[in-house]
Amino acid sequence: MKILFLILLSFSFYFLSANEVLEQLLNEAMEANPEISAIEYQIKALQEKEIFVQKLMDPMLAIEYSNVPANSWRLDESPMSGIQFKLMQTIPFPGKNDRRKAVVQSEGQIQKFDLEELKLQLKGKIKKVYFQLGYTRELKQISQKHIELLEELIETIFFKYETGNVNQADLLRMTLMKDKLLDELEDFEQKEKELKAVLNSVLNRDLNTFINTISIEKYLFIEFNFKELLEVSKQKRPLLKKIKESSKMKRLTLDQVKWERLSDITLWTGYRYRQDTDMIKNNDFVSIGFSFPLPFDFKGRTKAKINNVEFMENASEENYQNVLNNISEMLLTTISDLERTSNKINNYNDKLIPDAEKILSSILSSYKTGRANFTDLYQAQLQLIQFEKILIKSKYQYAIYESTIETLSGKNIMEN
Repeated sequence: MKILFLILLSFSFYFLSANEVLEQLLNEAMEANPEISAIEYQIKALQEKEIFVQKLMDPMLAIEYSNVPANSWRLDESPMSGIQFKLMQTIPFPGKNDRRKAVVQSEGQIQKFDLEELKLQLKGKIKKVYFQLGYTRELKQISQKHIELLEELIETIFFKYETGNVNQADLLRMTLMKDKLLDELEDFEQKEKELKAVLNSVLNRDLNTFINTISIEKYLFIEFNFKELLEVSKQKRPLLKKIKESSKMKRLTLDQVKWERLSDITLWTGYRYRQDTDMIKNNDFVSIGFSFPLPFDFKGRTKAKINNVEFMENASEENYQNVLNNISEMLLTTISDLERTSNKINNYNDKLIPDAEKILSSILSSYKTGRANFTDLYQAQLQLIQFEKILIKSKYQYAIYESTIETLSGKNIMEN
């Protein structure tokens, strides 16, 4: 029963769309990828750090056997002798712990943006490799189809060769074309193994696990507006959010450094037990007090820390602009490439390939009746193969460009 279920599950898998198959891979990667898990653990670690970074020193209890004669160590020989009990507590200056916590929370937010950016990059990588795998398999299918067609042509040419209507060179040239396509099949198989290994590595599973791909037959062409996508990037791209949060963390750190300069206060209370001497009744003593360090910074370390944080904040701001410029450049280039690819798909799909098929069919019919020469037939067959490969490459390249735009902007292009 279990085997039957697995067979049905595998069979139904082929009825999924390319987007659904890809979505399954993406969901599995988000659950299984160890790099994602590593950052998730770092985020949990920072959540714990929020607690212990808020310092409150343990109270200190001191017991002192004091001012007793050195020759006897007795309490009843001198009124100065006694047992001193002292309880001390250091209290952080108000506001210090809040600032320490704020810095760690900001650090945690940076890690969350790191996680979002990692997921975005992994999704982009999976999509790109998935489409490359589909492209490789379609090229393989096209080659196999043309190998079968060439075998039929070779039979026709061989018949003409036996009757003396064509020379041996024509037969050899067509056979050479078929052999070249057969050789390319091995390249496609090797490339398929490499791409499967890359995908399975990201999915954290056996590198030889089979990955199903669905051919891209029809594609929805979407117009992309550069300015709108750039604004979306500013709002949604985790990398830009991370840089902004890093700048914020520098400001919080600067505030913390200034606050850390303020002195913590230590409070204490003491009780001194005194034993009566021979002639004097001694009363016990009670004392209270507080202390705090004087914040003299003779080496200028605090000033250096403040300068360090300010320079780091300036660096973050410049880095934000640099990254935004790179995103802008890549978005503009990708949109331009995508539009050209879209036009190419339309040209080859609607005109060039249908015309090439008509030309090949016409020349083949003429060739069989002796009204066309072999060179025309060879060129027509070669041209059709090249055109079909260009169309396949363009379809998958278009899908990769879309995925690149998603990665650059941080937005799913199918969202409204």
